[in-house]
Amino acid sequence: MLRSRLARRLAEVGFAIGDRVAPPFMFDCARHLFSEWERRPEGWVEGAGIKGWDEKSVADAQARHWPILCRNVEGSGPLGVSHLPTHLSRYDPGDHNTVMSYAYVLALASHHRDRLAILDWGGGLGHYYMYSRALLPDVALDFDCYDVPILCNLGRTVSPEVTFHEDVADLRERTFDLVVSSSSLHYFRDWRATLQRLIEATGTFLYVARLQTVLHEPTFVALQRPHRSGYFTEYLSWFLNREEFLDCVASKGMEVIREFVYAEQWRVRGCHEVGVSRGFLLRPNVPAAT
Repeated sequence: MLRSRLARRLAEVGFAIGDRVAPPFMFDCARHLFSEWERRPEGWVEGAGIKGWDEKSVADAQARHWPILCRNVEGSGPLGVSHLPTHLSRYDPGDHNTVMSYAYVLALASHHRDRLAILDWGGGLGHYYMYSRALLPDVALDFDCYDVPILCNLGRTVSPEVTFHEDVADLRERTFDLVVSSSSLHYFRDWRATLQRLIEATGTFLYVARLQTVLHEPTFVALQRPHRSGYFTEYLSWFLNREEFLDCVASKGMEVIREFVYAEQWRVRGCHEVGVSRGFLLRPNVPAAT
């Protein structure tokens, strides 16, 4: 464990120095070579070494980071914050863009409402509840999170105001004013069926945020080893072709209200295109009255 942390820290220092002194193309090559993402041409094949998200080191890293996140959302300072364990500041411009994009979504969802029912699909320990409280302090929230058991169990301790679900059956036949799926849809093997499930839970708006996308490559599977974040696990995810995703959205009777771009980019070994983090605010496409 200590050796892994030391190696991670040395890599971070090396990248920081290289960013200042190396030619840009050399540094881009190094980032690609040492990326924690690797394209899997065989597709979604789960081997014995792929432990996924329901893993102790993920919960431990988020638990250590939780007091920092709580401190960073207090007061009237900027909300350039993140639940990611490597993000310690409240002044990160990329994180600020992510939270303020969510603020736009909240503003639309809460229009003419004094109470809002939200489902966060893949909600971790409830960090979007904290963002919601900071952004909309005068609106009452009924906030539900769906995630893996180990994060739900910890979330019930640190976010007692949130209702956590590890069994998707708990959410059947329930609808919410706003459904949020931030950096989660691409972690489901059958992402199309998962998207349909989210749509069925959507009363008014569905916000798919921080989605791993590509513009030119066809949709593909990548293996991620997120050890720099203190997550000593591996998991598979999709990089979705933007047009394929939007075609799927349209086929399910949803329309795009707003598209978002975030600062995150991902270099994936074996892929010639840099993955881009995108978001989409969706709602049911109701035909205009004639």
